[in-house]
Amino acid sequence: MPAFFKFISIILIVFASVLGFLVVTPFQSMERHSRHSLVIGLESGYPPFEFRNAQGKLVGFDLDVAEKIAAKLEKKLIIKDMEFDGEILSLKQGKIDLIISGMNITPSRLKHILMVPYYGEATSTLSLIFWNEIPPDIHSLDDIAKLPNPVISVKSATIPETVLSHYEGIHTKSFLEALSALMDVKYGKSIAQLVEPDVADYLKKQHPEIRLLNVPLKEKESISGFGIGVKKENQELYQQIQDVVFELKASGELKELEDKWFKGAK
Repeated sequence: MPAFFKFISIILIVFASVLGFLVVTPFQSMERHSRHSLVIGLESGYPPFEFRNAQGKLVGFDLDVAEKIAAKLEKKLIIKDMEFDGEILSLKQGKIDLIISGMNITPSRLKHILMVPYYGEATSTLSLIFWNEIPPDIHSLDDIAKLPNPVISVKSATIPETVLSHYEGIHTKSFLEALSALMDVKYGKSIAQLVEPDVADYLKKQHPEIRLLNVPLKEKESISGFGIGVKKENQELYQQIQDVVFELKASGELKELEDKWFKGAK
Protein backbone atom coordinates (compact mmCIF):
# COMPACT_ATOMS: atom_id res chain seq x y z
CA MET A 1 0.00 0.00 0.00
CA PRO A 2 2.70 2.56 0.84
CA ALA A 3 4.28 1.95 -2.56
CA PHE A 4 0.89 2.44 -4.20
CA PHE A 5 0.28 5.77 -2.43
CA LYS A 6 3.81 6.88 -3.30
CA PHE A 7 3.09 6.13 -6.94
CA ILE A 8 -0.21 8.06 -6.77
CA SER A 9 1.53 11.00 -5.10
CA ILE A 10 4.14 11.16 -7.87
CA ILE A 11 1.38 11.09 -10.49
CA LEU A 12 -0.48 13.93 -8.72
CA ILE A 13 2.68 16.03 -8.44
CA VAL A 14 3.45 15.59 -12.12
CA PHE A 15 -0.17 16.37 -13.05
CA ALA A 16 -0.16 19.52 -10.90
CA SER A 17 3.11 20.62 -12.43
CA VAL A 18 1.69 20.19 -15.92
CA LEU A 19 -1.38 22.21 -14.99
CA GLY A 20 0.80 24.92 -13.52
CA PHE A 21 2.88 25.05 -16.67
CA LEU A 22 -0.18 25.36 -18.86
CA VAL A 23 -1.57 28.24 -16.79
CA VAL A 24 1.69 30.15 -16.43
CA THR A 25 2.89 29.81 -20.02
CA PRO A 26 0.33 32.22 -21.61
CA PHE A 27 1.15 34.86 -18.99
CA GLN A 28 4.88 34.46 -19.50
CA SER A 29 4.31 34.54 -23.26
CA MET A 30 2.37 37.80 -22.92
CA GLU A 31 5.20 39.34 -20.89
CA ARG A 32 7.78 38.34 -23.46
CA HIS A 33 5.58 39.76 -26.20
CA SER A 34 5.18 43.01 -24.24
CA ARG A 35 8.93 43.41 -23.71
CA HIS A 36 9.66 42.93 -27.38
CA SER A 37 6.83 45.06 -28.76
CA LEU A 38 5.91 48.73 -28.73
CA VAL A 39 2.17 49.45 -28.71
CA ILE A 40 1.25 52.85 -30.13
CA GLY A 41 -2.16 54.48 -29.72
CA LEU A 42 -3.42 56.90 -32.38
CA GLU A 43 -6.59 57.92 -34.19
CA SER A 44 -6.68 57.89 -37.97
CA GLY A 45 -8.41 60.66 -39.88
CA TYR A 46 -6.00 63.46 -38.98
CA PRO A 47 -3.78 64.17 -42.00
CA PRO A 48 -0.88 64.47 -42.36
CA PHE A 49 -0.26 62.88 -38.95
CA GLU A 50 -2.28 59.69 -39.45
CA PHE A 51 -4.89 58.83 -42.06
CA ARG A 52 -5.90 56.11 -44.50
CA ASN A 53 -4.80 56.53 -48.10
CA ALA A 54 -6.81 55.64 -51.22
CA GLN A 55 -5.90 51.98 -50.71
CA GLY A 56 -7.12 52.03 -47.11
CA LYS A 57 -3.62 51.76 -45.67
CA LEU A 58 -2.84 53.68 -42.49
CA VAL A 59 -0.10 56.19 -43.33
CA GLY A 60 1.25 59.53 -42.16
CA PHE A 61 3.98 61.39 -40.32
CA ASP A 62 3.23 59.71 -36.98
CA LEU A 63 3.31 56.24 -38.54
CA ASP A 64 6.77 56.91 -39.95
CA VAL A 65 7.97 58.33 -36.63
CA ALA A 66 6.59 55.31 -34.76
CA GLU A 67 8.37 52.93 -37.13
CA LYS A 68 11.71 54.66 -36.58
CA ILE A 69 11.27 54.68 -32.79
CA ALA A 70 10.38 50.97 -32.74
CA ALA A 71 13.40 50.19 -34.94
CA LYS A 72 15.74 52.16 -32.65
CA LEU A 73 14.38 50.29 -29.62
CA GLU A 74 14.52 47.00 -31.55
CA LYS A 75 10.88 46.26 -30.85
CA LYS A 76 7.96 45.04 -32.94
CA LEU A 77 5.59 47.90 -33.72
CA ILE A 78 1.91 47.40 -32.93
CA ILE A 79 -0.57 50.15 -33.89
CA LYS A 80 -3.90 50.57 -32.14
CA ASP A 81 -6.32 52.85 -34.00
CA MET A 82 -8.61 54.25 -31.31
CA GLU A 83 -10.69 57.29 -30.41
CA PHE A 84 -8.52 60.31 -29.63
CA ASP A 85 -10.27 61.16 -26.36
CA GLY A 86 -9.64 57.63 -25.05
CA GLU A 87 -5.91 57.59 -25.69
CA ILE A 88 -4.76 59.10 -22.39
CA LEU A 89 -6.94 56.71 -20.38
CA SER A 90 -5.61 53.74 -22.37
CA LEU A 91 -2.07 54.91 -21.70
CA LYS A 92 -2.70 55.27 -17.96
CA GLN A 93 -4.29 51.80 -17.88
CA GLY A 94 -1.29 50.25 -19.62
CA LYS A 95 -3.21 49.20 -22.73
CA ILE A 96 -0.73 51.10 -24.92
CA ASP A 97 2.89 52.11 -24.41
CA LEU A 98 2.89 55.46 -26.21
CA ILE A 99 0.57 58.02 -27.76
CA ILE A 100 1.85 59.26 -31.12
CA SER A 101 -1.26 60.92 -32.46
CA GLY A 102 -0.69 64.54 -33.42
CA MET A 103 -1.29 65.45 -29.77
CA ASN A 104 -0.54 69.00 -28.70
CA ILE A 105 1.43 69.56 -25.50
CA THR A 106 -0.80 71.50 -23.10
CA PRO A 107 -0.69 72.18 -19.34
CA SER A 108 -3.87 70.14 -18.80
CA ARG A 109 -2.42 67.05 -20.52
CA LEU A 110 0.87 67.35 -18.64
CA LYS A 111 -1.08 66.90 -15.42
CA HIS A 112 -1.89 63.34 -16.48
CA ILE A 113 0.98 62.11 -18.70
CA LEU A 114 4.56 62.82 -19.67
CA MET A 115 5.13 64.23 -23.15
CA VAL A 116 8.26 64.25 -25.31
CA PRO A 117 8.29 67.08 -27.91
CA TYR A 118 8.92 65.69 -31.40
CA TYR A 119 7.43 68.15 -33.87
CA GLY A 120 6.47 71.80 -34.10
CA GLU A 121 7.20 74.85 -32.05
CA ALA A 122 5.14 76.66 -29.48
CA THR A 123 2.35 78.58 -31.18
CA SER A 124 -0.24 81.12 -30.14
CA THR A 125 -2.42 80.84 -33.26
CA LEU A 126 -4.83 78.45 -34.95
CA SER A 127 -6.03 78.52 -38.55
CA LEU A 128 -9.54 79.10 -39.84
CA ILE A 129 -10.20 77.35 -43.15
CA PHE A 130 -12.69 78.92 -45.55
CA TRP A 131 -13.76 77.64 -48.96
CA ASN A 132 -12.98 79.94 -51.94
CA GLU A 133 -13.09 83.19 -49.99
CA ILE A 134 -12.90 84.71 -46.52
CA PRO A 135 -16.10 86.62 -45.67
CA PRO A 136 -15.69 90.42 -45.45
CA ASP A 137 -14.88 91.89 -42.03
CA ILE A 138 -13.84 88.51 -40.59
CA HIS A 139 -10.46 88.80 -38.89
CA SER A 140 -10.92 86.76 -35.70
CA LEU A 141 -13.10 84.27 -33.86
CA ASP A 142 -14.75 87.21 -32.10
CA ASP A 143 -15.85 88.54 -35.50
CA ILE A 144 -17.41 85.18 -36.37
CA ALA A 145 -19.15 85.06 -32.99
CA LYS A 146 -21.00 88.26 -33.93
CA LEU A 147 -22.57 86.61 -37.00
CA PRO A 148 -26.10 85.15 -36.75
CA ASN A 149 -25.87 81.46 -35.70
CA PRO A 150 -22.31 80.80 -36.97
CA VAL A 151 -21.13 77.18 -37.21
CA ILE A 152 -17.46 76.13 -37.18
CA SER A 153 -16.41 72.54 -37.80
CA VAL A 154 -13.57 70.80 -35.93
CA LYS A 155 -12.08 67.37 -35.38
CA SER A 156 -13.43 66.02 -32.11
CA ALA A 157 -11.34 65.96 -28.92
CA THR A 158 -8.75 68.43 -30.28
CA ILE A 159 -7.43 71.79 -29.10
CA PRO A 160 -9.58 73.70 -31.67
CA GLU A 161 -12.69 72.09 -30.16
CA THR A 162 -11.61 73.18 -26.68
CA VAL A 163 -10.89 76.71 -27.87
CA LEU A 164 -14.32 77.07 -29.46
CA SER A 165 -16.03 75.98 -26.24
CA HIS A 166 -15.10 79.40 -24.85
CA TYR A 167 -17.15 81.20 -27.51
CA GLU A 168 -20.82 81.10 -26.58
CA GLY A 169 -21.88 82.72 -29.86
CA ILE A 170 -20.32 79.98 -32.03
CA HIS A 171 -21.86 76.56 -32.56
CA THR A 172 -19.18 73.86 -32.74
CA LYS A 173 -19.75 70.93 -35.10
CA SER A 174 -17.42 68.03 -34.26
CA PHE A 175 -16.30 65.27 -36.61
CA LEU A 176 -14.20 62.14 -36.15
CA GLU A 177 -12.10 63.02 -39.21
CA ALA A 178 -10.57 66.33 -40.23
CA LEU A 179 -11.53 65.76 -43.88
CA SER A 180 -15.20 65.34 -42.94
CA ALA A 181 -15.04 68.66 -41.11
CA LEU A 182 -13.54 70.26 -44.22
CA MET A 183 -16.29 68.88 -46.46
CA ASP A 184 -18.82 70.50 -44.14
CA VAL A 185 -17.24 73.84 -45.03
CA LYS A 186 -17.08 73.04 -48.75
CA TYR A 187 -20.80 72.34 -48.90
CA GLY A 188 -21.75 75.44 -46.93
CA LYS A 189 -22.90 73.75 -43.73
CA SER A 190 -20.16 75.37 -41.65
CA ILE A 191 -18.73 78.84 -42.22
CA ALA A 192 -15.19 77.60 -41.48
CA GLN A 193 -13.07 74.83 -40.00
CA LEU A 194 -10.65 75.48 -37.13
CA VAL A 195 -7.37 73.52 -37.14
CA GLU A 196 -3.70 73.71 -36.16
CA PRO A 197 -1.60 75.70 -38.70
CA ASP A 198 0.38 72.62 -39.82
CA VAL A 199 -2.80 70.72 -40.60
CA ALA A 200 -4.20 73.75 -42.44
CA ASP A 201 -1.10 74.00 -44.63
CA TYR A 202 -1.32 70.31 -45.50
CA LEU A 203 -5.03 70.52 -46.38
CA LYS A 204 -4.39 73.56 -48.57
CA LYS A 205 -1.94 71.53 -50.65
CA GLN A 206 -4.70 68.99 -51.24
CA HIS A 207 -7.44 71.57 -51.87
CA PRO A 208 -6.32 74.82 -53.61
CA GLU A 209 -9.78 76.31 -53.06
CA ILE A 210 -8.97 76.71 -49.37
CA ARG A 211 -8.39 80.18 -47.92
CA LEU A 212 -6.62 80.47 -44.56
CA LEU A 213 -6.92 82.97 -41.75
CA ASN A 214 -4.68 82.67 -38.68
CA VAL A 215 -6.41 83.69 -35.48
CA PRO A 216 -4.67 84.42 -32.15
CA LEU A 217 -5.13 82.22 -29.10
CA LYS A 218 -5.56 83.54 -25.62
CA GLU A 219 -2.46 83.17 -23.45
CA LYS A 220 -3.87 80.25 -21.43
CA GLU A 221 -4.66 78.41 -24.68
CA SER A 222 -1.14 78.53 -26.16
CA ILE A 223 0.25 75.28 -27.59
CA SER A 224 3.77 73.95 -26.99
CA GLY A 225 4.11 71.92 -30.17
CA PHE A 226 3.30 68.22 -30.55
CA GLY A 227 4.39 65.55 -28.11
CA ILE A 228 4.66 61.78 -27.65
CA GLY A 229 2.65 60.68 -24.63
CA VAL A 230 4.23 58.39 -22.03
CA LYS A 231 2.75 57.03 -18.81
CA LYS A 232 4.05 59.03 -15.83
CA GLU A 233 5.13 55.92 -13.96
CA ASN A 234 7.18 54.65 -16.94
CA GLN A 235 10.26 56.79 -16.42
CA GLU A 236 12.54 54.28 -18.17
CA LEU A 237 10.55 54.40 -21.41
CA TYR A 238 10.24 58.19 -21.10
CA GLN A 239 14.04 58.50 -21.03
CA GLN A 240 14.38 56.07 -23.95
CA ILE A 241 11.94 58.08 -26.08
CA GLN A 242 13.75 61.32 -25.24
CA ASP A 243 17.04 59.75 -26.33
CA VAL A 244 15.57 58.33 -29.56
CA VAL A 245 13.91 61.62 -30.53
CA PHE A 246 17.21 63.40 -29.89
CA GLU A 247 18.97 60.88 -32.17
CA LEU A 248 16.35 61.26 -34.90
CA LYS A 249 16.72 65.03 -34.79
CA ALA A 250 20.52 64.93 -34.72
CA SER A 251 20.69 62.51 -37.67
CA GLY A 252 18.30 64.56 -39.77
CA GLU A 253 15.86 61.64 -40.05
CA LEU A 254 13.08 63.55 -38.34
CA LYS A 255 13.63 66.53 -40.63
CA GLU A 256 13.32 64.22 -43.65
CA LEU A 257 9.94 63.01 -42.40
CA GLU A 258 8.81 66.58 -41.74
CA ASP A 259 9.75 67.57 -45.29
CA LYS A 260 8.00 64.48 -46.67
CA TRP A 261 4.68 65.03 -44.91
CA PHE A 262 4.46 68.78 -44.28
CA LYS A 263 6.34 70.26 -47.23
CA GLY A 264 6.43 67.67 -49.98
CA ALA A 265 2.98 66.13 -49.50
CA LYS A 266 0.59 66.60 -52.39
